[in-house]
Amino acid sequence: MSKKISKRKTCYILASVFSLLLFLVMLREAFDSIIDSWMSERIVFLWSPFLNKAMIFITSIASPLALSILSVAVLSVLIYKKRFHQSLLFLIGMIGGLMLGLLIKSIVHRARPQNTLVEAAGYSFPSGHASMALIFFSLVIYLFKNDIKSVIPKYSFIIGNITLFLLIGFSRVYLNVHWFSDVMAGFFLGLFWLTLSILIHSTMKY
Repeated sequence: MSKKISKRKTCYILASVFSLLLFLVMLREAFDSIIDSWMSERIVFLWSPFLNKAMIFITSIASPLALSILSVAVLSVLIYKKRFHQSLLFLIGMIGGLMLGLLIKSIVHRARPQNTLVEAAGYSFPSGHASMALIFFSLVIYLFKNDIKSVIPKYSFIIGNITLFLLIGFSRVYLNVHWFSDVMAGFFLGLFWLTLSILIHSTMKY
């Protein structure tokens, strides 16, 4: 059992380090990225009334208000089930991820693309929607997947949550409120903080 736990921690450490390195690569790309400009100029050709509405709805799932409501719901379930240590992990993941993203935004000061489909305030790098969606839905998987005993519902639950945060990331590029590297950086930053939070939580004594 201890070997299994040790192997799991090693995987989290590797994922944390690897995601941080990839985030730094995206940070470098943010200052000189041909791909960002190319995608921003051409994404508008995909716009259509149906897709626009669909992407606006998808992106709203990770809005500050929506994620706050969903987070309260998750915390309520955890507290009701008296899983207080997991409640702490959830708080560390969500609050820490938010603060880290805001700190980096305030340092990098990257402007958003010009031709946006919807209004978006604040700086562009990294995408807060992408990072917080990855953290939230990954924590939901981590905290609740073992509650589902049947194989098909369990993997449907996992795939559904992964699909959600990937779609939210894509919606930010589609709506042209973020550069492609912003979204990728948001995912990598979210993965870094998620794995680091799990490692920190695993070392705490209760």
